[in-house]
Amino acid sequence: MQGFAWGVYRVRVNVVCPGWVKTEMDHKDQAGGLYTDGEITNYVPMGRFARPDDIAQAISWLCDSTKSGFVNGVALPFDGGWTSDGSWQSLRLKEFE
Repeated sequence: MQGFAWGVYRVRVNVVCPGWVKTEMDHKDQAGGLYTDGEITNYVPMGRFARPDDIAQAISWLCDSTKSGFVNGVALPFDGGWTSDGSWQSLRLKEFE
């Protein structure tokens, strides 16, 4: 049974798909020279990394059935417009130059 079919049982199945989040893991990757802040923020239409609290707020909203009780079966891109913009492809392709 697919996740959204559980709605008849009042079970909602949603997912938050975060993009680049400023965390300790990010700091370690940058320290290793993998990328810089600018190489990410220049490709995110919102012009910044997500903060862990940004992601927590999205999850909190989805968990609150009074605010999002009719949301079911969605994958919520939470990436500042990264995937909808499409310019991230050129960043990924830089690896092969």
